[in-house]
Amino acid sequence: MFVAELRRAAQTSKWVRIPLGSHWLMLVIASVLFALVAMLVDLKPVVDENFFFSTNDPGILQTKKIERRFPSQPEVILAVSSRNISSPRYLSRIQKLTQRVHTIGGVNAVKSLAEGPKSFDDALKSPFWSRLLIAHDRKSSNVIIFIEGKQTEKPILRLEQIVHELDARDFRIHIAGPPYVVEMLRRSLAHDFRYFSLTAIVLFGLTMAALFRSVRVFVGMLCTCTSAVLLTLLLQSMLGHKIGILTVNLGTIVFVIALSHLVYMTFNWQTLADRAHRMGKESPDLAAAARRMTFPPSFWSMVCASLGFASLLIVQAKPLRELGFGGVLGTVIAFICAYLMYPAFLRWAVPRKSKIVEAEPTQAFWSRLFALLSLGAILLGISLGFGLTRVNTDPSLLDYFKPHQELRDGLEFVDRTGGSNPLTLVVSAANGSPLNTDEAYKKMWTLHGALENDKDVGTVISLPTLLAEGDRTPFSFLISYEKMMEIMEQPKYARVAKSFVTEDRREAVFMVRMIEARRTKYRVDVVNDLRAVCRKYGFKADLVGGIYYLQGRLAKLVAESLVTGLFWLNLLFVVIAWVVARSVRGAVAMIASLTLVPLSMLGGMGWLHVPVDIISAPATNVCIGIAIDSMIHLVFGVRRAQRDGKKGWTAWVAAREEQWRGIVYSDVIIAAGFAIFVLSDFPPTQRFGVVVLAGCIIDILANLFVLPLLGGAQWKQKS
Repeated sequence: MFVAELRRAAQTSKWVRIPLGSHWLMLVIASVLFALVAMLVDLKPVVDENFFFSTNDPGILQTKKIERRFPSQPEVILAVSSRNISSPRYLSRIQKLTQRVHTIGGVNAVKSLAEGPKSFDDALKSPFWSRLLIAHDRKSSNVIIFIEGKQTEKPILRLEQIVHELDARDFRIHIAGPPYVVEMLRRSLAHDFRYFSLTAIVLFGLTMAALFRSVRVFVGMLCTCTSAVLLTLLLQSMLGHKIGILTVNLGTIVFVIALSHLVYMTFNWQTLADRAHRMGKESPDLAAAARRMTFPPSFWSMVCASLGFASLLIVQAKPLRELGFGGVLGTVIAFICAYLMYPAFLRWAVPRKSKIVEAEPTQAFWSRLFALLSLGAILLGISLGFGLTRVNTDPSLLDYFKPHQELRDGLEFVDRTGGSNPLTLVVSAANGSPLNTDEAYKKMWTLHGALENDKDVGTVISLPTLLAEGDRTPFSFLISYEKMMEIMEQPKYARVAKSFVTEDRREAVFMVRMIEARRTKYRVDVVNDLRAVCRKYGFKADLVGGIYYLQGRLAKLVAESLVTGLFWLNLLFVVIAWVVARSVRGAVAMIASLTLVPLSMLGGMGWLHVPVDIISAPATNVCIGIAIDSMIHLVFGVRRAQRDGKKGWTAWVAAREEQWRGIVYSDVIIAAGFAIFVLSDFPPTQRFGVVVLAGCIIDILANLFVLPLLGGAQWKQKS
């Protein structure tokens, strides 16, 4: 095999010859890319309330329609608890907090016990203010802050400073609300992007240095992988794509994809050098021979990885589409960088083995069938696969934040006292009648009460609560509900009625704060239940919007992407497996072995109740890409052995002995790098790291034991 590889390398020397000293040029290119990215690319993650969807998504379109018909502003909620919220001391502190919040730039309005109702007793008696400002148990009250514009970073930072200054043992301030939650998500992603991505790359590097015991190989791998990441970020920025909630991890993913090519090329380079040494021959260009030997399987691995990411382009969830585009771009760039840059460093380096590699298993070890181990892996995968029905793709908002921390504690408190996730229902009378009559008012109150009695619903603010507040004014019985609405549309009443009813009086809005902790259904099912409640009491929900509804749609799209993405990837892999294996048995063995990866990973997450959120879900794609890469390299090793005259199981033994290093050590390096994400304070990032770690173990079992057994074992032979 060694002689054949050198002969083929010599025949194509015109395009594979690598000039001496070209590694310095590669280092210069990497430095230039680093400078360009530092100057031209905005590395700050972009996260906002509507970032999860494209502008033409039905959920976003409904939300935009609601915003146009019922103009409102994002709300931050301060839930302030105390032993006695009616005491003068508490109310004076609320007044001070309200005044301080007013000084924040970007704050448009503030409502609290000190600004809105006439007094605490007035707030208790008011159907409107009691729901908006006072918790059910009367142990806390709310300060509602309306922020204008989408740039909430500075207002939230200033608000946190005020809260820190005024928070006390008997005046505990808990923060919640969409702008605050989104800002916390952005901070967590930015922190992980800066620190954990860099630390992961350092761990990749240290593991590479330990395995290959060569500074030149280490520098080459680091230079090539970093260049692939930098070039991907640069091209993404030039094409108008910003770093988002999923593409924040794209740099690490591209680094891993490039690294996989390099690990296989390096081990092939070492294998060729070792064979040359044993045969007493010297190769003029081992790097060129290793590049040529690795190129075909690497090409097909690149195709499969690109198709895997491309399957995300057809889903409606914007973060998944962004990851799909970035993944396709990064996969191609990683392949190009691997084969244009790294061989120059192999030409510069000297092959040597580390102590780890020197302790490798013997040929007799790889000649064994490992039938029991393989059968155990198959049965384990099938058993775990039954957990697919338990996979939770719609986790609670609380699951995005770590327990027993200030942010999570604040969200849980607000969730208990009135709900933490906003939902907006726009309703109209089922018979099309206007909503400004006494009969409509009574029916809306009945609907309001039915919504409040739902176990997933916290506080409800609606048109009837606003009109009930108007009914409390003197001589209100002389004023019709239509006249009352006209009065409340005047500037001196802040045009409050416009936020609750349309000008033609045909549609009204119900602003609902949903409870996350008690939810046992998917959000889309909860919303459908609320639609049914509206129908039951003579109304129809014309529009539904808010973060709660959008998160429900996102969860549904994540579940659909897992199904459709994996389906199309497996379908395309059937064709590629046939092209690569060139036999029915080999193709079937590859498909069966690959199926173990998503079955084990997703099924295991179902059994262990690990939430599959939008950030951790792509970990499955990463591990499937790694598994496909290993399979293709192993099968190409079988084909090389068959060209050298080996047949059946003997060919698989030779291929496994040749490629096991690349399969095991690439997974070890990848696992070592992603292990750092487990230390993150952001649970979705932690879950991403844990899933990749588990996937790497499954990859090794599937590729080194299950695939050879299914693809080449002689069943009559005893193991």
